[in-house]
Amino acid sequence: MRTLLLAVSLLLAASGAARAALTTDELTRLKASGLGEDVIRFMIESDYGNVERVVRLKEAGFSDETVSSVIRNDLKAGGEATRPTPQPEAAKPAQPAAQPAVQPVAEAAALFRTTGTVKIEQYLVRGEPVVQNAQDIPGATISLLEGRRLKIDWDPAKVPANFFRRKPFVPPFYWDLDRSDGLHPASQKDNAFILRTGHAHQGRPETGTARTWVLHVTPDSPELAQRIRALLAE
Repeated sequence: MRTLLLAVSLLLAASGAARAALTTDELTRLKASGLGEDVIRFMIESDYGNVERVVRLKEAGFSDETVSSVIRNDLKAGGEATRPTPQPEAAKPAQPAAQPAVQPVAEAAALFRTTGTVKIEQYLVRGEPVVQNAQDIPGATISLLEGRRLKIDWDPAKVPANFFRRKPFVPPFYWDLDRSDGLHPASQKDNAFILRTGHAHQGRPETGTARTWVLHVTPDSPELAQRIRALLAE
């Protein structure tokens, strides 16, 4: 970016023309879109200022060659390249630091799948844990995915309202298994077990570090608990 800005300054100084150069924010935006510096220099030399059009084309997946062709056509037509009359910038209030974008949970291949009954409990941990929300889910589909990920899916229309009358959990629910998690048998009569987070929940929905989760699972197959226990021991 420093090289690009230096090249822009030298170009303007050498030309001696009173062109309205692209602003630093516009140059940065063009560079961040993946546009090549050859095209950016061409825009500067041609006094082409429709940054919004170029960025939208680049983000849509068009190559630098195609974008250059569009710019040339715009310059010939004389319409799209018109720059707005510069206005003095108003003082901008300080902006909070940008937060990292939440990445979608990637769907991996299922290593094992069964059905069963699940109860999801979310706790607020500030001193003594306090249950904040809970959801009983009959007829859930429980899958163990590659990458130590547990997935619970269900039909919301078949799930009763939760006891706390809060917004129900939205399927699917993901749980990234960690060695610090705890798995405990819940009954000797069936395959029920309890899974507790021993670390900050890394699945979905995302939560802050002040929350933890407990799953009460009664799967139709005992193999699910066996596989989870083996992963936690690795």
